[in-house]
Amino acid sequence: MNWMYALYATYEQNRDYVGRIDKEPTHGNRKERLITPLLPLYHSMQNAHITITLNKRGELINASLNNQNSQPTIIPVTEASGGRTSGACAHPLCDKLQYVAGDNADYFPPEESPAKRTKQLKTLQASYEQYEQQLSEWAAFDPGNVKLNAVLAYIRKKSLIRDLIKEEILHVEDSTNTLLPVWKGDKQEMPAIFEILGASTQENAFIRWKINNKDGNPPEVYEDPAMYESWRIYTESKANKEGMCYVLGKTAPLATTHPARIRNAGDKAKLISSNDSSGYTYRGRFIEADEACGVSTEVTQKAHSALRWLISRQGWYDGDLVVLAWSPGLLKVPSPCGNVQEWEHYTLDQPTPNDQVTQLVKQFKKELSGGGKELLRTSLNENDIKNRVLVLSLNSASPGRMSLSSFQEFTVSEYLNNLLSWHSKASWKQHLPKDKEGNDRSYIGAPSISMIVKAAYGIKVDDKLRKHALSRLLPCILYNLPIPPDLEKQCVIQASKRHAMEWWEWEMTLGVSCSVYLYNHPQTNTSSSDTMSLDPKITDRSYLFGRLLAVAEAIETSALNITKTSRPTNAEKLMQRFQQRPSETWSMLEKSIQPYRNILKKNENTVSFLRSYDAYIDNIMETFLMGQFMDNGPLTGAYLLGYHCQRAFIHKTKEEKNAELAK
Repeated sequence: MNWMYALYATYEQNRDYVGRIDKEPTHGNRKERLITPLLPLYHSMQNAHITITLNKRGELINASLNNQNSQPTIIPVTEASGGRTSGACAHPLCDKLQYVAGDNADYFPPEESPAKRTKQLKTLQASYEQYEQQLSEWAAFDPGNVKLNAVLAYIRKKSLIRDLIKEEILHVEDSTNTLLPVWKGDKQEMPAIFEILGASTQENAFIRWKINNKDGNPPEVYEDPAMYESWRIYTESKANKEGMCYVLGKTAPLATTHPARIRNAGDKAKLISSNDSSGYTYRGRFIEADEACGVSTEVTQKAHSALRWLISRQGWYDGDLVVLAWSPGLLKVPSPCGNVQEWEHYTLDQPTPNDQVTQLVKQFKKELSGGGKELLRTSLNENDIKNRVLVLSLNSASPGRMSLSSFQEFTVSEYLNNLLSWHSKASWKQHLPKDKEGNDRSYIGAPSISMIVKAAYGIKVDDKLRKHALSRLLPCILYNLPIPPDLEKQCVIQASKRHAMEWWEWEMTLGVSCSVYLYNHPQTNTSSSDTMSLDPKITDRSYLFGRLLAVAEAIETSALNITKTSRPTNAEKLMQRFQQRPSETWSMLEKSIQPYRNILKKNENTVSFLRSYDAYIDNIMETFLMGQFMDNGPLTGAYLLGYHCQRAFIHKTKEEKNAELAK
C-alpha cells in the first residue's frame, strides 16, 4: 500500500467525519484547540472574520464579527485557489474583500505612485470580476440554489464595503475615506475588527455568508451539506483532461495542481508540484508533467484532506518535521515519538466507528504499566486484525516544497509490540522541565525521541542537526533497532558535563542517557528484576566507578548540609574528567573529600552516615575484578547506571534498602 492510496482509503473508511468540526478538550497545560475537519471534496478551511446575513432576495439584513472560536469555516475552492500562493485567484464563494467587494477600488488605500496605483486598480477590478464570473457560472449550473442566487444578487450591487462601514464593522480615515491601515488611537477605544485581524489590515478581512430562508436547511452557507454537494457536482462537470491515475490504476480526470496547507493554515509547502515548466523539474524525461506523475483530482483531494485531518488529530510536531502514525480503520494508535506519560492520560477525543481501538489502547496501557514483559495480546476481531498501522514523516525541503521523509507499514500487533518493547526496555526515571508553577516533574518510563536529541546535543541543538537525529531515531523504535552508537556516546559525554547545565536539564540528560545505554546493553543489569535497583553483584568496571562517584558526592553533600554551605561538590565538578580518566580522578576525589569526612566524624548525628559510606566504598572496591580499578580508560554509559542507582539507594530508608538487596 503506497502512502497516497493509504490516505485515500482512510478518507473512504471515515466518511462519517466529513464536514464535522471537532475540538480537542483542554489537557494539562494544553488549551482547547480546533481539529482540522475531514473536508468535503473540493473544499478547504479558512478563518472568516465577518459573517454577512442576507435574505433570499440578496438584501442585506446585518453583518457581524466572528470571535476566534467561531472563525473556522469550510469553504469551496477551485483546484487553483486551493493551493494559491500569489497572484489573483478567487475562491468561488467565501473570500477576502479584494475579491468579494465590487467597491474595493473606492476604499482600498491607494498606492503612492501613479504607476503602482494603476496596477493596483487593475488587480482589484480583475479580482472582483474573476470572483463574480465564477459565482455566476456556478449559479447558472445550479439555478434552483436559493443561497447562491442571493449571494450573487448582493455582490452585483457592489456595495459591500460601504455597507460594512455603515454597520460599523469596517472603519475609514476621515480625510481620505479609505480603510484605516492600522489603529493609532487609544487602545481602549480600538474597534473590534483590529483585535480580530491582529497583524493583518482591514483589506484582508475574510467574508462568509448566511442566508435567512425558511427551507429547513442551515442558514449558514458554510455548514450546508447541500452546498458542499452542489459545488462537487459542478466542479466534476468541468473536468476535461483525463489520464492514467497512478494511485488507482485507472483512467480518471487528472489534477493539474495539488493542495497546500497540509501541516497548518499558513503552510504553503506542497507534497506534489510540477509548476516549473520552464526549468528541469520534469523536462528532459517527460513532455508533460502528468507523464511523470498522474494523480486524479478525486484522489489528491481526498488524500490531502485525510492527511490534514490526521495530522491535526494526532500528528507529532517538531518545527517543520511532522510524524504521523495511524490506522485507516482504527485511526488513533500510540505515537512512536512521545513518552509514556502521554499515554497514561490517553482518552478518545471523539467516538470512532470501531470501538476496538478503545480495547486496544486499554490493553497497551495495561501491558505498559506491567513492565511490558509479555507480548501485547489484543482482543481484535478477524476484520480488525487485517488493519495496518502506517507511519509517515514529512519535512520541508524549502518554503514551497515538502518531502516525504519516510513511510512504513506494519500490522497492528507488530507495531504495538515493537512500541511496547521500546517503552519497557528503555524505562528509567525521567525528569521534565518544571511546570508553570515551578514544580518538578518526573515519570518512570522511556524518553521521547526529542528528549534523546536534547540529551545528546543540549536543549539549544541546531535545527538541522536535531531533525537529522530525530529521523535516525525513529526507525530504532519502529523496528527494535539499537540507538546509533554515536548518539549513545554523545549522551554519555553530555551527561558528564554536570557543571554546564541547570539542575533539571542535567537530571533529564542523566535519565535519558541511562535509558539509552540500558536499551542498547540490556545485559548490564541481569541479576535484578528491577533494572533501576542497585545491583551489588554487577562487576562491570564502569558501573562500579559510577557507584564510587555517587558515594563521594554523598559524603561531601552531607558535610555541606551540616555547615549550611551551598556550592557544587568536587564530584560534580570533576565528573567530566572522571568519565575520561576514572582511576586517576578517583585518587584526587579521595583526597578532596577527606576534610568532609572529618566533619561527619566529629558530628554525633552523622557519624553513622560516614560508617555507611565507608562500607559502601569497601564493598565496591572488593567487587572490582583483578586489574579493573587500575584501568584508566574512559567509562561507558554503565557508569551513569551505577551512579544513578547508588545515589538513589543512599537516600532510601533502612527497610527499603534491605528489601532491595534481598531481591
